[in-house]
Amino acid sequence: LPSPASSSSSTTLFSVSVSVVPQRSPPSKRTLVSMSAFSEPISLPSPASSSSSTLHDCSFSFSGKRLATCSGDRSISVYDLSSSGPPGGWEQTATWQAHEGSVWKVDWAHPEFGQILVSCGDDSTAQIWEEQAGSTSANRWVKKASLTDARKPVNAVALAPRHLGLRLATGGADGIVRVYEAVDVLNLESWPLSQRFDADVGSEVGVTSLSWCGARFDPPSLVVGGSSGAVKVWTFSETERRWNVAWDLGKGERCLDVKWANGVGRSFHRVAAAYGPAVRVYTFPREKKAKKPDEDDSDSDQVDVKELEVDGDVWRLDWNETGTMLATSGEDGRVGMWKADFEGVWHKVEN
Repeated sequence: LPSPASSSSSTTLFSVSVSVVPQRSPPSKRTLVSMSAFSEPISLPSPASSSSSTLHDCSFSFSGKRLATCSGDRSISVYDLSSSGPPGGWEQTATWQAHEGSVWKVDWAHPEFGQILVSCGDDSTAQIWEEQAGSTSANRWVKKASLTDARKPVNAVALAPRHLGLRLATGGADGIVRVYEAVDVLNLESWPLSQRFDADVGSEVGVTSLSWCGARFDPPSLVVGGSSGAVKVWTFSETERRWNVAWDLGKGERCLDVKWANGVGRSFHRVAAAYGPAVRVYTFPREKKAKKPDEDDSDSDQVDVKELEVDGDVWRLDWNETGTMLATSGEDGRVGMWKADFEGVWHKVEN
């Protein structure tokens, strides 16, 4: 996109991945909006075979030049930023049937490990996909592994940040979070189950969303949201070799999405959670203060909670790269951009 005439130097734009999952009234056609800084939205072409399919998730690659989507017709599609044609144009470079049921989530690995996608779906599996460079076949994406430990649909999947290696976490309808790690990054066929923990067992839909902490010098941590409405931070203990609850952030209606903000250089962590008609931003310190024996075990005195004044149900949210702006999308068909003022109050700066 051309820089504003008033800007003498190059302007850095950021991208956010936001998708809408309609529940009450299905859309008349399948479209996806890619947003860069507050520019005009660009509609991406839909596969001819799935013009009426509901799009469930979308994910940008590390460079922001590739975009993967997944939908209810069991397919994954990959779009690349076009080097030819109109500026800002996207072209679909691949689409294939990835699961035996609806595909709920898709995520990119860091390019250090190659062009790798992970997905999860209604068929109770998580799949590992790798693009074969130089392949002349119609679909260059090859399934490298299928993770089949779950016995119920897998609702969420997320790859760990680069410094933790090639590791991923899945959250299932059985309420269990499972963590897998590639034994050899050059051989993606082996992904043993390294840990598992009960995050939201017994609830209606189990784990609905999860997000990794990207802080390099913190222990491996996940924020997990469930259909019970609970949002908790889980941290892996190297001494105990297991995952423990580090923070109980709060509880609301059924949690639909959670995202951990990038907190480089901050003394605190920040997590956003969407509960349908409510969106809350949780801020908590990196180090939990020790409690006295006569004090309440609740974490509420150390967690700052701010609720955003949203219109309608919010289904998806995402942070910008610096963790200072939050994007939300929901039933009203709008993408809202939020930013906190100097007093920590969140305001909508763009709709």
